Amino acid sequence: MRRGWARCRHGTGNRLRDARCEPGQLSGHRLHGRMKMRRFELIATRPLVAALAFILFLSISACAWAAARGPVPPSEAKENAARLILKVAAAGNHPGGMPRWRSARAGEPLLISSSDGKPSEYMVPVLDSSNKTISTVGVDAEHGDWHWYSDYSLDKFPLVSASEASSMVKGWMKRKGMGVSSLSVPSLRIAPDKRIYWFFKSDGSRIAEVYAPVFSKEEPSDKPCSASKLTRTTDEMSSKTVTGASVAKSRSSRGAGAPVFQPGTGPVAYDIEGIPYHAQETSWWCGPASLEMVMDYFGPDVNQGEIAGVANQGVSYGVCNSELARAAHFSNKSVSIQNINLRGYHERSSGYGMASAFWEDGSANYDRRYADIKDLISQDIPVIALTYYWDPPSSGHFRVVKGYNDDLGIFIVHDPWYEGSPSGPDVNFNQAQFVDTLWEYSNRWAMIAAPWIVDVNKPYSVTAGQTFAVTADVNYRGSGPMAEQYSVENPTATLQAGSADYEIVSGPANEPVAGIDMTGSAGAVSWTVKALRTRRTDNIQVVAQGIVSGSTAAYGDYEDTIGGVGAGAPPAGPTTRAWGHDSVGASSPSETWYLAEGCTGDGFETWVLVQNPNAILETNVKLDFQTSQGKFDGPSVTILPGSRMTFNVADWVPNEYDVSTTVTSQRAVVAERAVYAFSRTVGTDSIGAKTPLAKWYLAEGCTNGGMETWILVQNPNSEDARITLSYMTSHGPETGPTAKLPGNSRMTFNVADSVPDEWSVSTVVSSNRPVIAERSMYGNGRTWGHDSVGAPGPSLNWYLAEGCTGAGFETWVLVQNPNDEAASVTLAFMTESGPASGPTAIVPANSRKTFFVADFVPNQWSVSTTVNSTMPVIAERAMYGNNRSWGHDSIGVTQPETTWYLAEGCTGAGFETWVLAQNPGDEDTVVTITYMTPAGPVPGPVETLPAHTRKTYNIADTVSGEWQVSTMVTGSRPIIAERAMYGNRQ
Repeated sequence: MRRGWARCRHGTGNRLRDARCEPGQLSGHRLHGRMKMRRFELIATRPLVAALAFILFLSISACAWAAARGPVPPSEAKENAARLILKVAAAGNHPGGMPRWRSARAGEPLLISSSDGKPSEYMVPVLDSSNKTISTVGVDAEHGDWHWYSDYSLDKFPLVSASEASSMVKGWMKRKGMGVSSLSVPSLRIAPDKRIYWFFKSDGSRIAEVYAPVFSKEEPSDKPCSASKLTRTTDEMSSKTVTGASVAKSRSSRGAGAPVFQPGTGPVAYDIEGIPYHAQETSWWCGPASLEMVMDYFGPDVNQGEIAGVANQGVSYGVCNSELARAAHFSNKSVSIQNINLRGYHERSSGYGMASAFWEDGSANYDRRYADIKDLISQDIPVIALTYYWDPPSSGHFRVVKGYNDDLGIFIVHDPWYEGSPSGPDVNFNQAQFVDTLWEYSNRWAMIAAPWIVDVNKPYSVTAGQTFAVTADVNYRGSGPMAEQYSVENPTATLQAGSADYEIVSGPANEPVAGIDMTGSAGAVSWTVKALRTRRTDNIQVVAQGIVSGSTAAYGDYEDTIGGVGAGAPPAGPTTRAWGHDSVGASSPSETWYLAEGCTGDGFETWVLVQNPNAILETNVKLDFQTSQGKFDGPSVTILPGSRMTFNVADWVPNEYDVSTTVTSQRAVVAERAVYAFSRTVGTDSIGAKTPLAKWYLAEGCTNGGMETWILVQNPNSEDARITLSYMTSHGPETGPTAKLPGNSRMTFNVADSVPDEWSVSTVVSSNRPVIAERSMYGNGRTWGHDSVGAPGPSLNWYLAEGCTGAGFETWVLVQNPNDEAASVTLAFMTESGPASGPTAIVPANSRKTFFVADFVPNQWSVSTTVNSTMPVIAERAMYGNNRSWGHDSIGVTQPETTWYLAEGCTGAGFETWVLAQNPGDEDTVVTITYMTPAGPVPGPVETLPAHTRKTYNIADTVSGEWQVSTMVTGSRPIIAERAMYGNRQ
């Protein structure tokens, strides 16, 4: 492999400036190459000196007054905490929001002083309706501003009360033979070891001070650092992850005391999803634990102890920032400074890309000290910051910044220390407190660490002999604000594909990656590959890497390999949705299927999709076509078990406006048909029919407002059939045409020829011989189209799984009454959150009625419909979106089943496929989804679907980049399943 090398680019040479996390010291922290206090050179006249002296006098006087004033009263701290509780509760599920605070209140505050006895913060408990402490709020003791809030999970607050601490201390002193008569009333102090203690003075004893931990039940001690060291493992902590989401709203004021800062480019609120929480395993491993969280987020998890050794941890002071940054680069090219047998981490041989910066006062970065961090977070890049642990003076502490919410004025932080508040996962810090007080410890130093992102685009499965492309998009992740960057030269990408399965036909497996040089750069490489056997491509991956160089005090100059590995690409995002189509599933496979619609002329495409759900046996399948000119033979193929195959009808019947398809199979299969037109700005689809019938019902139809409705009738018999169409409108029945349909042919009827300018029109197709009937519709100048097979008969009950009334979607339910009596029809709706009642209406005899679902359940992303009637009726559902740039439609089903088959599906470039499951029952059901590709079945989601609800599944979440994918949905109790698809135009 060709490897490049890189050099650390800094403004101060190629050695990082250092600061240490020092949990056992109040002072003496070092910033290598940087003095925390700057020399002020007085080059001024005596009047200026006098003025400055007067200003100094005023400042001293103000400080003396503030000191004399003392802390704010507990009642003020409680009031301020109560106001914060209301605001945070109102934020709901947005980042930093606490929905369970809606019925909460503020409890009695505890005053905590710094180690020198100066009042520092109030800790205010948040009490639920049963008076249990569920969270805590930190309020500044001097000014009353809130500083932080976080969850509280201990049994009571505080875990050790003042009286309990007094009893513990007295017992401890007696066991040591010391008198307890002069023991003082306890106060709360935060010690240099980051722990909060009950502090006692003991003037008449051999010791002057006694410390009893507040949030752990441990022995008291005469020194805080003498208390037992934190040695718990991450496994003892709950590895908590939180799902975040961006909130699209305008920025607003963060309230009193909040800074006015230069806004970033990201959303107003964001929380990076899925960052695992790891507690630090010793009292000085906050830096290694923070880096472990970041590494575990990107994967794989790296041992915290290995990170500590590589970062040259000290027994009592933790690690320097520069050595922690160097630990991100560490690879199998290097040897750990504390373990000569460790070359690269055991879980990862190559290092991470890394960059760092200072946002110190007066620097070019200073004005963006808020915005830069938010920009990184909104790109899913967590930030490791070196801060004070508590209000200064206190020790240094590394934390992972993972989210923010400007409406609440917070940064969301994983704090590796885990004892009481403010520590543990998802601590919410006041932005001003975090940035302009706590972060001052290191002159606002922070770093990012991330592997190279390698997105590999390839087919999900391939067949023997197929030639296909593999493309790797390589991203050296990170971005602009980081001043300390590491360049890389001659980076390479290597395609790893088993020689027994593939042959690389385009050149060598190892290729240079043009475009990769600095953090934030990207490049791409591609190969042409031939499949030697039919299989999924999950054994193809790409390794990209290069060499960086840097220098630290502990290591001197070093070189490391950084990079990343990719075996796939993330699911494609939403398409432009130039078209959409939908179909209900089939509840059972069949050896014969009929598909009435089809066209291969004038730019139309027709695709027949056949799914073999048999998990064990292959099947032989034959296609035949019926056109206006008669019958044409199609292909005969073998379809593997648990797989799917696609047929382009134009390969056998090109340039034909009217073409139907008959599918016959050795074993039972499922067949659908998709049609695209006008450069794929229109798409339609329908499940096939298993059996020809003498009568068909088609509820939807419109011939007004620029809409076209076409009835398509397929005669699979060798004899002619006599066809009669009759229509049902909102004002009653209308007579349609009668025609002779020759054997093995197809005929199309334009409904507007008989019923023009009609907004609501249903159709009944009657025949003296069994036939198949479908209906296609187009509208808005044929910018949209949809299609559905007819219903074989009316029913008292109908179920329609798909539906959406949010974000500009329209959903319409269409009910056809073919009886000579009126029908009373009731609609009920099912959403992800539960059932919703709908309307009851009278549908007159031989007529049709339309219901707009948003009139009853507006702004719902997932909504299914149940139609119940006093007389047998037919029900369909039509949907439109993007200002009617697309539309789709499906007939309903008359009863739920435990198994459904959906033959069509595609997650390749420019396609979205969604499976929609409806549970109309009174009990929960377990839904199991299995996908079927040309290479065989792929397990999908398994989960519980509550009673009277609906759930949507994106196939690309499991099977991405697959051009042919069918679905089987099973329920432990009967359900209904549909599938919706959307895509780009060509």
